[in-house]
Amino acid sequence: FLLEESVADMMIAALPPLAYTGPAVEARHAHAVGSVDIFIAGALWFPAAGAAWVRHRGRKLSAADGSLSLVNSRNSSGIDSYGSYFRTAWRWADRDEANATAPFAFETAVRRYESHVAFEQTFLSGASATATGDKDGLVSGYPSFRLPASAATDPVRRGYLSYQGQMVGAGYKTGEWEASAAGVG
Repeated sequence: FLLEESVADMMIAALPPLAYTGPAVEARHAHAVGSVDIFIAGALWFPAAGAAWVRHRGRKLSAADGSLSLVNSRNSSGIDSYGSYFRTAWRWADRDEANATAPFAFETAVRRYESHVAFEQTFLSGASATATGDKDGLVSGYPSFRLPASAATDPVRRGYLSYQGQMVGAGYKTGEWEASAAGVG
């Protein structure tokens, strides 16, 4: 999808194209299927909040309840304009379409570079009846991270950049990453 690639480019474009000398960034498979925790210099910075999910045929399919079933996972590595990366991808299917001629296929992935991570969602076979009834509703959820209760209880200060609006990048919000953050999502 052109839109998907543009989103990834916008999220990563803010990073300087210089050699990275900061702490190592690592994405680790978390407790829930299809979720990841993000570590920086060995410390947990962004804990996973839940499993991958997607809307299809008027239903919310979730890895948490098994309605979105894991078909396979695979690892790969490569080099692109952002540098060398290690990629883990999970391919998902609608549990109820397992024997269909053309089953629904959805993929989530994380690319780990030396200085950052990039997340991907790919609708391999499209999706139908994804409407939520809410103009601000989401069609899919991956990744999702738990917000700290407050900046006072969490010694690590983090910020966020959230693209928003009718078209990705039409607007944005920035702020401190904590439970009272008004622009996350």
